Amino acid sequence: MKWKWITTAISMMLILPPISMAQNKLEHLQWVVPFEEIKEFRVELEIGAADLRIGKVQGDNLLEAKIEYLASRGKPEMDYHRTGSIGKLHIISAEQDDEKNSHIRGIHKDSEQWELLLSSKVPMDLTLEMGLVDGIIDLTGMRIINLNLSGGLSDIEISFNEPNPEEIAVAKIEVGLGEFNGIKLGNANFRKLTLDNGLGRANLDLSGLWRVSRADLDLQVGLGKAVVTVPKNLGIEVTAEDNFLSSVDLDRLIAKISDGVFRTANWDKASTQLKILAEAGLGSIKVKIAE
Repeated sequence: MKWKWITTAISMMLILPPISMAQNKLEHLQWVVPFEEIKEFRVELEIGAADLRIGKVQGDNLLEAKIEYLASRGKPEMDYHRTGSIGKLHIISAEQDDEKNSHIRGIHKDSEQWELLLSSKVPMDLTLEMGLVDGIIDLTGMRIINLNLSGGLSDIEISFNEPNPEEIAVAKIEVGLGEFNGIKLGNANFRKLTLDNGLGRANLDLSGLWRVSRADLDLQVGLGKAVVTVPKNLGIEVTAEDNFLSSVDLDRLIAKISDGVFRTANWDKASTQLKILAEAGLGSIKVKIAE
């Protein structure tokens, strides 16, 4: 599914004829899903091109959505249903059948605006697939148990400004040709975080309250760039190729202990140990210790 959004976004950039005012018309849409007692909230979002804001509902609803969408593109679709004790929400933006009517933020003055507010009262499994999105995703205060994000050509910022009450077994982030900024990801409370960065740029700020005793960070970078900033109280072990062709740059406090393995001096005594696997093709990875 993620390749559909990437292909669509590239096509939209290549085909940009004049757009009439009628085609640029923005329609307004609001959705509310009332709160109900469920054990898990599974949210799947598929968004082609938009300005996106995700945050926490202040009231008692599971979802409060305000969307301004382009009439020429079509109306987004939303489905919510309950299966046993699990609530399932699926929102998808309309597919662009006629590429002549495509719109892109920054190229045409009108842009789709999406504001999605989600409940913090229920453990949430969150999946986001985006094509050409400018997104601010604030997961502060939410109970995240699973996170999968595919950015395509998008510029995305995701933040955990408070500790996640739940534990994430595996969080997955894929960056295509955009930029990803993760803020205070130490608060996410993950056991494992994987970053797959093709041609984009990724900045991972791992500050926050670490509550797990051991975690893994897998970095795979093709032609892009990844910068990881780690708190100095964590014990760090990095596994990376150790040769003159390597494009992995490590902080001076991360010392070599054997071929391809590097550690900080506090590894054995740290309350949290973070193992980093760094694999870079023609791109670059930088791991630095916060001051």
